[in-house]
Amino acid sequence: MTSAIRDRTPETLIAEERTARHPVMLVSFDISFDDDAVETAIEAAVQANSELMICLAVTLPVANANAAARRTMGNPVVREEIREIMVRARAAGANPRQLVYNTPRPLSATIDITRTRPIGLLVFGPSRRIYGRLRFRLHRRRLRRKANCLVWPLE
Repeated sequence: MTSAIRDRTPETLIAEERTARHPVMLVSFDISFDDDAVETAIEAAVQANSELMICLAVTLPVANANAAARRTMGNPVVREEIREIMVRARAAGANPRQLVYNTPRPLSATIDITRTRPIGLLVFGPSRRIYGRLRFRLHRRRLRRKANCLVWPLE
């Protein structure tokens, strides 16, 4: 890549700097994914030539003392949807990876993941119809405020 200085090309070529590729994180809280969010996450991962982390946060009940023994991999319908997303991502040229975590506070755990791992873009992707419009806005606002990365949707 060269740059022009005052309408002239420099005598020596400036080498393009290599940057670290931070993964794109698509997350839902044990609810079906929004189609626009899935498309955005796959497209961003392909364009950035980075990894696509498909995350599913499964909520554990706090009041139940046996909750640690009842950890699950989440809703079977959502897990099947994740498999389909992984197939679509591979077909598009992305490198998908799945991450499932059980926690009583899925939003705080998601924020902690963005702080401990170098995430480039977090795509908050639960279906708005199922998740609820008000809860979606509140959680999206908290993610945008506390996460150490870009958060989609930007609205």
